[in-house]
Amino acid sequence: MLKFHRIILLAGLIFSFTRNEIQAQAIPAVNPVQLDSLIRFAEATYADEIMVLHKNRQVVHWKSGRCDSLYYGTASMMKSWTGIAVGILVDRGLIGSEEDLICDYLTDWKAGCRNEVTIRNLLTMSGGFNQRSGARGILGASDSRAYALNAEPDTLPNVRFGYSNVSVQLLGLLIEKVTGMNSDRFFREALFEPLGMDSTRLRKDRSGRNYIVYGGAYTTLQDAAQFGKMMLNKGILNGRRIVTEDWIEKSTNSSGLVPYYGYLFWIDAFTENRNYAATGDLGQLTIVYPELELVFLRRQKCNPSKYTKMEWMGPDFVRLVASVIHQP
Repeated sequence: MLKFHRIILLAGLIFSFTRNEIQAQAIPAVNPVQLDSLIRFAEATYADEIMVLHKNRQVVHWKSGRCDSLYYGTASMMKSWTGIAVGILVDRGLIGSEEDLICDYLTDWKAGCRNEVTIRNLLTMSGGFNQRSGARGILGASDSRAYALNAEPDTLPNVRFGYSNVSVQLLGLLIEKVTGMNSDRFFREALFEPLGMDSTRLRKDRSGRNYIVYGGAYTTLQDAAQFGKMMLNKGILNGRRIVTEDWIEKSTNSSGLVPYYGYLFWIDAFTENRNYAATGDLGQLTIVYPELELVFLRRQKCNPSKYTKMEWMGPDFVRLVASVIHQP
């Protein structure tokens, strides 16, 4: 049974009456009816928390009364953070270009050298891998570094789109190679600390020696919102440039092989309001609508068995999020 809540608009102000926790701001552009529908949908699909930002201002922050957790695992939402980290390396000149061969930096991955895989291939999931999950893939490997360096692509690069955890873990090894730091330290210094993501950290694989960059970082919705705002502001947050606007553009537009993927970001090629997303299992989401100046965030932790396949995620859902803002 859904917990009661309603939001009304009076004299341009949003007031909330709820047994869940809702914080809402007075934003004239907000459509309160659609906002109410979005919160009801979040509850019905077992979200634990959502946040909506418009022009960098918080429109609503809703938390379910069913879940007291604060931290959550990003799942594959982390992949998009890794894509931005690679862009920072290019900006700093530690990598010449994403068009460089991965073998120019990571000579230990013999298959990558043999197949002439580029950094861009790994960013766009065109390196020749098919996803292998669970005990058959890197998720089941105790040593993620050894697994990645021994990984053999199924095809040559640029043949097809093949979503793959190992592609992103290889980018993590690249990060460590060119910086001389472990991934956790680089992410903290280059991304998390500049963005004020003080409650975010990477996790290690079962060996305890290697940090994972394809998924599973621990964070809060407030921290993830800082990343979303930086993306909306084309690489800048609080007056500080984190990554170039050029890298943001490359990351959030089609890579060419498929219309729905950029540099580790999913691209919406189907609905009216352009948007792109960092996504993870269970519906860990950061969706950015550049033209609407809108950022939506969602997390789910307390009901991991519910909606694991995210059947609700599709055009109707991204339209519902967009409808929260009055459009001209």
